[in-house]
Amino acid sequence: HLSIRRQRQMCIRDRQMDGPIEITMHNDSINTAKKRLVILYQLPESWANVRSVWEAARADDSVDVSVILLPFIHRDYQWQRDQAEAHLRALGVPFVPWDTHVLEGERIDAVLYTSPYDETRPPAYKFAELRQHVGLTAYIPYGLEVGGGEQNYVYQYGQPVTAHADAVFVRSQSVRDMFARHCPTGASHVHVTGHPRMDGLVDIAQFPVDPALLEAIGGRKAVLWNAHFSFDGDLWSTFDQLAAGILDAFAARPDLVLLLRPHPLLWKKLINLNILKEQEIADLKVQLRALGVIIDERSDHRHAFAASSAMMSDAGSFLMEFLATGKPVLYLKNPHGQGLNEEGAAVVRQYQTAVDSGQVAAFLDQLSRDEDPLHFSRTAAIRHFFHELDGGAGRRVLDVLKGLMA
Repeated sequence: HLSIRRQRQMCIRDRQMDGPIEITMHNDSINTAKKRLVILYQLPESWANVRSVWEAARADDSVDVSVILLPFIHRDYQWQRDQAEAHLRALGVPFVPWDTHVLEGERIDAVLYTSPYDETRPPAYKFAELRQHVGLTAYIPYGLEVGGGEQNYVYQYGQPVTAHADAVFVRSQSVRDMFARHCPTGASHVHVTGHPRMDGLVDIAQFPVDPALLEAIGGRKAVLWNAHFSFDGDLWSTFDQLAAGILDAFAARPDLVLLLRPHPLLWKKLINLNILKEQEIADLKVQLRALGVIIDERSDHRHAFAASSAMMSDAGSFLMEFLATGKPVLYLKNPHGQGLNEEGAAVVRQYQTAVDSGQVAAFLDQLSRDEDPLHFSRTAAIRHFFHELDGGAGRRVLDVLKGLMA
C-alpha cells in the first residue's frame, strides 16, 4: 500500500506483568503473507469494543495484531497512564505506548480506531496524519449512539474517522441507515457485522461476576443506575434532577439495592462546572456508600449488567446495549435536553419512561412485585437492533478487514 513498507518488524512483550514494557526492533525479513493489524487503545472502558476482534486476530495465522496505547485527552476525563497500562497487563494484552513507538518506516496494513474524536489523540495519531502511514483505516463505534440533536449527528457521523475511514463496522442495518442520512460521505463504507461489543453479552447470564459485587448485593435485587455527565449543552443527564428522589426511593425499599455506574466523564464534569470540588467528589462517594449505594467503576461493565435485575438510564450507550440482556429498563428523560435520535426513540418504545421521582418509584414497585409488562415486546425487539447476536461479530469484522487488506 505504501512506499514506506520496509522489511521491519516490531516485537513487543512485557518483561513482567507489572514491569516495564520492553520493545525490540528487528530488521529481519518479515513474513509478507501476514497482514499487520494495529488496534488503538485509549480507554479501559472501550476495550469491550474490540475484545473479540483482538481474540479472533490472535487466533488467525494470517494476521499479526498488536496494540498501541494512546492517551485520552479530554477536559472532562482524568486519564491515568498507570491505570490504562495495568488494565492491559491484567488482560495479558501486549502493547506499546505511543510515546515510544515510531510510525515512520513501519509497515501497518490496517489500523482500528476506537474513538472518532481526533482531539482526544496525540498529533501523530489524528486521522489525517496516521492515514499516511497505514494501508487501511477502520473504526468501530465507541458507543451505541442514541442521543439526538443536530450537533450530535456531527459528533457521531461527521468526524474525520467516521466519514473517511475505509471501513466502519456497525451493529445493525438501521445504524447503517443512520450513516446514510447523517454522514457527509454516506454509508458505502459502513459494514453491518454486528458490534463486537455485543459479543460479550451473548451469554451474560453465565458471566463470572466479581464475588465482591455479589456479596455487596446479597439477596436483594440490584438496579443499575447509569448517570450521564451532560449537565450543560445537550442536557441528557438527570443526575442533578432525580438523584435525591432515587436515593429516597431505594431507602424505602430494602429489598432493592442501587448499583450506580456513572458515565466515565461524570465526576470530572462536576468539577469542571464548579458544582463540586475534587475532595467533595470523594466525600460524595463516601456518603453514597453510607446510604447503601454500590458504586461500580470497574473497567468491564458486564459485572454490573450480569448482577443487576433492571436498569435506570439517562440517554447514553447503555440505553441501547442493555436491551440485549432482556431485563427491564427505565429511561430517565431530561425534558429540557436534546432528547434521542431515531434509534434511541425506537428503543425506548420498549421501555418505561420517568421524568420525576414518582415514576421512578412506580417502576421500582413493579420490580419488587416481579411485574414486567413490556417483557414480550422488549425481548422480541432485540433481533431488530442487533445483527446476528451470536458472539461472532469480532470474527466478521476481521474477515472484512482481511478482504480489504488482500
